[in-house]
Amino acid sequence: MTVWKTIEGYEGMYEISDQAEIRRVAGEGLDGRRVSQHRISSSRAQNGMRYVSLWKDGKRKSFMQHKLYAAAFHLTENEAARRIYYGFRGGKEAIDTVRDCLKELALEFKKEERSGKDCHDEILYIEAFLEELDTDRVRGIQ
Repeated sequence: MTVWKTIEGYEGMYEISDQAEIRRVAGEGLDGRRVSQHRISSSRAQNGMRYVSLWKDGKRKSFMQHKLYAAAFHLTENEAARRIYYGFRGGKEAIDTVRDCLKELALEFKKEERSGKDCHDEILYIEAFLEELDTDRVRGIQ
């Protein structure tokens, strides 16, 4: 049985499932027209992560899918991202793809930091995520 939770700030409009699927809840649109319930497709960002665009008050806002999932189900962002990528890509290949993208992104941030931009928090976040992935590999989770 799939569990659906409301996305904070989008109550009565959007929900996210325990499988990280996002749907538009049936209701009334901004212009008064009836909106049917339907699934929202995610897109892939350049860094390999997934994002979705949600509409509210006639304005679109994009969110990283793992962050919405983490907030709704009280997970760390790292755990949410791992769960999503197991589902979207399947097993070891998914984790290897994420790991490679994160390593490239970390190198880009380090280059930017050498040129004077403050990227310390981003680098720490990526390194922590990579460390968790490596720990999972050692424990045989992947």
